[in-house]
Amino acid sequence: MRAEHLYKRFGDKPVLEDVSLTVPAGAVLCLMAPSGWGKTTLLRCMAGLEKPDSGTVRDVPERIGYVFQEDRLCGHMSAVENVRLVTGRRMDTETIRAHLTELGLGGQLHQPVEELSGGQRRRVSIARALAGKPSVILADEPTGALDSRSSDELLRLFGELNRGGQTIVMVTHSVRAASTAGRVLFIKDGQVFHQLYRGEDDDTRFYQRISDTLTVIAQGGELGA
Repeated sequence: MRAEHLYKRFGDKPVLEDVSLTVPAGAVLCLMAPSGWGKTTLLRCMAGLEKPDSGTVRDVPERIGYVFQEDRLCGHMSAVENVRLVTGRRMDTETIRAHLTELGLGGQLHQPVEELSGGQRRRVSIARALAGKPSVILADEPTGALDSRSSDELLRLFGELNRGGQTIVMVTHSVRAASTAGRVLFIKDGQVFHQLYRGEDDDTRFYQRISDTLTVIAQGGELGA
């Protein structure tokens, strides 16, 4: 996917200003910014859920899986039924069960999702996003409402999906989540302000680089290339 020169305003407030980025196939890309600085709007524009005022999104895959910040599940319905809402008749019940079991929900297939833990509900949301076999998953704050254990489980799941070839673009405030990506883009005042590549770093070293970068941005300092 490629976003080229995206601009978006809400009233008098510029939210995106000349944002361009490329998402290579098989990448894990993370977008970081304080609230209100455009990262969710950028993700929604890439998904076609928001229309930019100008600019284009190119090379859009036929199938995109979107994980919303809120679960947006039907609480009285089971995990299987929630996934079926998206797939309709394109996926049979046994296949849906198999997908949910692969995501660690084999014991909760028919339990109302309102009775599941936050981490389990997040997995149902991801199963729903994966049901259409998307080329790209766009995930908005996927660990935002989770405790540390559930967050770690979800990040391990994303790692497994990526090792299987899944492309993932993730919006997050979490340095821990961002440290699992291969590339992090920092959005400031609606613009791509800086970016980091993992390179040869392990998660610990990349975590520190991301944390240091956020500190410099918060203090209004300058960043090198």
